[in-house]
Amino acid sequence: MPKGGSTVIRRLVETVTSLMTWLKRDQMVELSTTPAKVNLGSSLHVADGWVNVDGSLSALFSKWPAFFLRGLYRLASIRRFYSEESYVSILKHHVFVHHQLLYGLPFRDETVDYVYSSHLLEHLSRRAALELLREAHRALKTGGTIRICVPDLEYVFGLYRAGRKEKALSYFFADEGDSDLGRHRYMYDYEMLSGSLESVGFVDTVRCSHRQGNTPDLDVLDNRPEETLFVEARKAPQC
Repeated sequence: MPKGGSTVIRRLVETVTSLMTWLKRDQMVELSTTPAKVNLGSSLHVADGWVNVDGSLSALFSKWPAFFLRGLYRLASIRRFYSEESYVSILKHHVFVHHQLLYGLPFRDETVDYVYSSHLLEHLSRRAALELLREAHRALKTGGTIRICVPDLEYVFGLYRAGRKEKALSYFFADEGDSDLGRHRYMYDYEMLSGSLESVGFVDTVRCSHRQGNTPDLDVLDNRPEETLFVEARKAPQC
């Protein structure tokens, strides 16, 4: 398909998906598993036992029959990373909630034990990111854990100082063909991210290593160790 045609289709898909998330913006999801584990902005990078919240077309149709998902695969930009069989299998064997996180979290107060988010926060403006962290704090149970993974700003500056300027700039400026959802709108180092978490009420903020921490299933969920800042925090009891 010509480049212009694929761009038009991608824009149409994004418009339809945005409309669907707006129509369901006030939905609430009841969590039935213990512990309740929620993966925000999961895409298809998921682990067993987690509720995966994502605004993609794939998440929207995850409960549809396999033959339909095979057709949908041809429209999914993520097909660059997953085979058709893997794509269908992940959608059919994991729990997805189609939801736009800019509308908050679709969970009631104090119902979640763990919140995990990988390479999502940098795609939000600072104000929207703080609101999402505030929503995560609301939904977490007292003592619950949040783990946020983002590109490390110190790593990016290190690339620039080492002469890898184009690579460094790619974290700030999107290619012309990239979708709006794929663009970075803010960046964090440890001090900035921990400050954001603490500003909405989280405590015991700590920088973690790749696949090390109090969050379950990190051997499956954590990725991109070279560039990623991994931070955990806890919801403290109210005084």
